[in-house]
Amino acid sequence: MSPAPRATVHVGAPKTGTTYLQAVLWRNRKALAAAGVHYPLRRPHEHFPAALDLLEMSWGGRTHGAWEGSWERLAARARAARGSVVLSNELLGRATATQAGRLVDDLTGRVGREVHVVFTGRDLARQLASDWQEHVKHRHTVTFERFVDDLVRLGRDAPAPFGELFWGLHDPAVVLGTWSEVVPPERIHVVTVPPAGGSDPGLLWRRFALACGLADVEVDLSVRPRNVSLGTVEAELLRRLNEVLKGRFPQPRYDEVVRQVLAETVLVSPQRTSPVSARPRLPPERDSWVRERSQQMIEALEAGGYDVVGDLAELLPEPSPAGPQPDAVEADDLLAAALDGMAGALRQLARARDDVDYWRDGSWRHRLVRFSDQHQWVMPVRRAYTSGAGQLRRLRHRDAVSDG
Repeated sequence: MSPAPRATVHVGAPKTGTTYLQAVLWRNRKALAAAGVHYPLRRPHEHFPAALDLLEMSWGGRTHGAWEGSWERLAARARAARGSVVLSNELLGRATATQAGRLVDDLTGRVGREVHVVFTGRDLARQLASDWQEHVKHRHTVTFERFVDDLVRLGRDAPAPFGELFWGLHDPAVVLGTWSEVVPPERIHVVTVPPAGGSDPGLLWRRFALACGLADVEVDLSVRPRNVSLGTVEAELLRRLNEVLKGRFPQPRYDEVVRQVLAETVLVSPQRTSPVSARPRLPPERDSWVRERSQQMIEALEAGGYDVVGDLAELLPEPSPAGPQPDAVEADDLLAAALDGMAGALRQLARARDDVDYWRDGSWRHRLVRFSDQHQWVMPVRRAYTSGAGQLRRLRHRDAVSDG
C-alpha cells in the first residue's frame, strides 16, 4: 500500500545549508516527480518571492506589492499536483500562526495531504557569525562586536532588523512554537547540521531527506550553490566599504556589483595572491553565554516532543579559538585583501568588456558557422539566424528607399 501523500515545508533556519538543500531539490525535481514528490517551482529561486508574498514582507526597500500573487501561483501548482509536495524557504520560520495556517490549508489540497514541517538547526556560535556577515553582504555597517553584544543583551529587542530577524528565525523554540499551533509536534522534524569539517558532505541531505520522507529517492548531489562565506578580514573590509558606499548605490545595483561580484566572487576567489582568512568566530569571552543559551534551546526542543534527525548535542558550540576579531584586524591584512579585491574586480570588468566586444564585432557569428559545420544538430539555429538576418536587411533596405 502506497504511503499517504504529504506536504513537507522546510522553514529554515537561515545559514543551515538551506541554499545547498534547495539546489539539490531543484536539480533533482524530475527524479522527485518520478517518485511521486513534486517540487512545484518553475525557477530555482521562485520560493523567495512566494515566501515574501505569503509573509507580507518587504525586502531591500521594496514592498510585498512587487511580488503580489507569487504565493498563490505557487500554491495553485502544489494543489493541482498529484501525490506529495515539498517546499523550502528559510524565511517561513517567521510566519505568524495565521500565515502558517494559510500555508497548511493551501498545501493540504484536494488529496488531503498530511503537512509536515522541517527545521534545520546549527550551533548558535556559528549562526551568530554567519548571520552578521550575511547582513554585511546586504550593505549593513554594524560591527561584529556591536551585533553580538546587542543580540546577547537585548534579545529580540536589539535594533532593527537584527533582533527580530535573528531570534525570530534562528531560535527553534520561537519558530516551532508558532508552527506547532497548526501542525502537531509529531509531524515537526528537527534536523541538526553536522559539525564543520570532517563530516560527509552528503550527510545533511540524507538527514533532510529522512525528515522529508525522501530517503528512498536516488538524487544527484553534485550541486554548487552560490551562498559563500567570507573570511574575517574580507567581511570587515566589505563592512568598511559599505560605510564609504552609503547612499551611492541603489539596492539592485549593490546586489549586482558589490554582493554578487565583489563579495561572493572576487573576495573568495582562489586566484587571489593572499589566502582568504579564517571565518569569523564568536569572541571566546562569549563561550559560557552561548553554551548556556544553546542548552536552553536544546531543552526546549526536547520538551516540544518533536522528531529529531541527527543529534541535539551537535547544537552545543565548541569553544571559540583565539584569533583576531573583525573589529581588530590588522591594517596590512585589510590592505592585502583590498588589493586582491581591486585586481579581481578589474579582471571581472575586463571579462565583461570582452563579452560586449564579442557580441559587437560579430565574431560569435563565425563561431556559430564553424560549430554548426561540425555539429549538424546546430544547423537549424544557423538557418534561423540567417533567415532572420536576411529579412532584417531587406526591411532596412526598404525603409531606406522609402526615406529617399
